[in-house]
Order: sequence, then structure tokens, then C-alpha cells
Amino acid sequence: MGPRLLLLLLLPALLAPSFACGNDEGSTIAGGGPVLTEIPWRVPETTKYRLLEDDEQIGSAELTIESGQGGNDTFGQSFRFPEREITDDVEVSANAGTLAPTAVTRAVNSQDGERSWDVTYGASTVTVVQSDEDDERTDTIDVPTTSYDTWTDLFLWRTIDYEEGYEVKYAAVVTADFAKPEVISIALKVTGLESVTVSTGTFEAWRLEIRSGGRTQKAWIADNGERTLVRYDNTELIWELEG
Repeated sequence: MGPRLLLLLLLPALLAPSFACGNDEGSTIAGGGPVLTEIPWRVPETTKYRLLEDDEQIGSAELTIESGQGGNDTFGQSFRFPEREITDDVEVSANAGTLAPTAVTRAVNSQDGERSWDVTYGASTVTVVQSDEDDERTDTIDVPTTSYDTWTDLFLWRTIDYEEGYEVKYAAVVTADFAKPEVISIALKVTGLESVTVSTGTFEAWRLEIRSGGRTQKAWIADNGERTLVRYDNTELIWELEG
């Protein structure tokens, strides 16, 4: 395995809020339910994060929301790893009120080349075209009528009904990833309020547990009008809000 491929294969585990290992054993895909209750943000919005590995900053992330066309907004995630010479940029076009996805683009650049994804959602399918300078692959799978792209998870989690003990499941579509696309079930549980201190200060934040495929991630969502993502532990990296 060459250094370029090794670096690229590391990225899904380090960055994506998706769970590539599949569904919880015995669970069913949740295709509906009151997942999104209200939109807390104002457009445009930009938030920046430190990416920590073993308490050492190895990169940075920027999340953006911008107005799009046809009733859609654009949800962006940009990652920078200077020492590893990697950049990773994702944009999702999704309905501004429901977060129903319509398209995703992703471009990963390393010192040895680029890999890109173009994702198109239909009424009940999604098509993913993944390519680099050597090859191109196209996959099409069926998706539930009510589902969300995993690259909008960090935004979707801000929209749920925050009260202690609240639980909900939803169908998530893994698209712009190095593996083949798939539909998984993600379960959310609000466990309570905690004080969280990051470089920008101390926040009262809701602790959210995210479970799928035998993995549990954690996110802390500020108890404010914007429901700001303050801290996120995806089991590989810690995200911390900065100025």
C-alpha cells in the first residue's frame, strides 16, 4: 500500500461523521420520524474547529451554510492537514427546510493526486461517481424516501428536539466515501446538559450520543438559539470550536 492510498484511506475514519461499519445488528432502517424539528441557524454561517489527535492539533475544519438555488442551501465542510499535505472539501446541496439532499461533491487532494466524488439524488435512488486520475467508478443504490446524507449529519444534529432522554433514529446515506454507498441507521440520544470548555470559552451544552454499527460517537451542542456544535468526538479525532 503506497503512502498516497494510506493517507486517503485514513480520511473517512478521521473526518466523516458517518459509520462505515454498517447497521446495528438486528436494527431496522428508520425512514421517518420527528428527526428535524426546527432550523436553528441563520444563513450565511461559518464555524471553525481545531482537530485534535491525542490532545495535539493535527488539522482544522470549517463548517459553512450558504444560500443556494431552488429552495436549497449549501452545507460545506473543509478540512486542512498541513503536515500531511491533505485538503478535503465537501459541499452538500439540500433543502433549506428539511435537509433532504439533492447533490454532493467532494474533492480530496494530497501531495500525490486528487480523488473526487459527484453524487446525485433521485426520487428513490442515489448515484455516486468516484474518480481519480487512474480510474472511475459509478454506483447506484436505492434510498428511503425520508433519509439524510451523512455529510449533513453535523448540521442535522443541531435541529432535533433537545431535552434530556430524547431519542430518535433516522436513515442515513453514506455517499462520498471511499467505500461503496450504503444506507445505515443512526440512533441519537440526548443525555443531559454539561459544561464544556473550549478555546472560545465555557458553554452549557447538550451531550448527544450517536450510535450505529456498534460505534458510539459524542457531540456537545450549545444550549443557545443557534445550537452551535461546540465539541465532537468521532472516536478518532476531537473537534473543538474556535474563534
